Amino acid sequence: MSAELRPAWAEIDTGALVRNYRALSELASPARLCAVVKADGYGHGASQTARVLFEAGCRDFAVAMVDEGVELRRAGIDGEILVLSEVPPAALEVAAAHDISVTVYSVAGAKLASAARRGDTRLKVHLKVDTGMHRVGVSPVGLGEVAEAMVGDSLAGIWSHFAVADGTSSEDIEFTRLQIDRFHRSLQSLSGRGIHPAQVHISNTAGLLNYPEARFNKVRAGLGIYGYLPGETTASIELQPALSLVTKVVFIQQLDALERPSYGRYRALARSSRVATIPVGYADGVPRALFAGGGAVLINGTRFPLAGMVTMDQTIVDLGDDQEVSLGDRVVLIGSSGEESIGADEWARRCGTITWEILCGISERIPRRIVGDYGG
Repeated sequence: MSAELRPAWAEIDTGALVRNYRALSELASPARLCAVVKADGYGHGASQTARVLFEAGCRDFAVAMVDEGVELRRAGIDGEILVLSEVPPAALEVAAAHDISVTVYSVAGAKLASAARRGDTRLKVHLKVDTGMHRVGVSPVGLGEVAEAMVGDSLAGIWSHFAVADGTSSEDIEFTRLQIDRFHRSLQSLSGRGIHPAQVHISNTAGLLNYPEARFNKVRAGLGIYGYLPGETTASIELQPALSLVTKVVFIQQLDALERPSYGRYRALARSSRVATIPVGYADGVPRALFAGGGAVLINGTRFPLAGMVTMDQTIVDLGDDQEVSLGDRVVLIGSSGEESIGADEWARRCGTITWEILCGISERIPRRIVGDYGG
């Protein structure tokens, strides 16, 4: 359920999505760019995001579950949709019916998936090899056994995933290069068995930006599509955040110095202040940690700090002696107002987490509104 009648929403800038996609595609070329739209498009709305990118030329998408792939098909998305983990046997029939490619990394999974059919066509299967992330994937030692368990020409691709491609330490760089080497050796192992998958991919956004030698013929871009860099990068690229989180002022009051607004009464006002209430809270994805981290909002181009702990449905803002803010004024929690900007990456720094978690944490209670002109 989204709260359409409440003055709080997320604006999704289609122009930013397309510019990011095109910038990343140009950098990846001649490799194909696969847009990762799992987790509801990193909180941007999977169907809307995929439709915009599809119209901009994207023909490769990645999701976490078969259900997410079905959602894209029902939204009219053509091209390849790849599920990034091995799916339960019961889901294979659904994947085949909707022409959704699947990942395998076990002998049993390989046999079942490669035998699945959609009419006269076999389900496309990608084999995931574990080069060091140690989350899921077949070890390089067992790679041949899983690959040979497949039926006919069902093996469409092979892939892996970087663990620290966004890291800058010598240890992170050394480990990423080790993963690339292991992936190369896995490809050689398959080639020695006469197996040559058409699609080969290991790079995420960070890998695309920092390790050009690892682009192979396909790159999976997630965070970059939505306008954020995963840590420091060696590539020269400009990305634009596509999501703005917006609400309005719904209540204003004058409080005396030393009053302690909100639950916990954690902080006293340093002076007599106007205090505004906005109708969003941690149930909407505004972390409680944002208050302790010194979080702020933007109103009329001015940055105002939070006045008290974020509550479930509401947050209090310290306006100080500002007399210009009025009921109904636009409040930007993530995005830009005037010359000021607050990004999801700033929230992440203040909350001691990562940009991915901030974006994915924006609740379904927040309606997504498409804005901007992606230009075809």
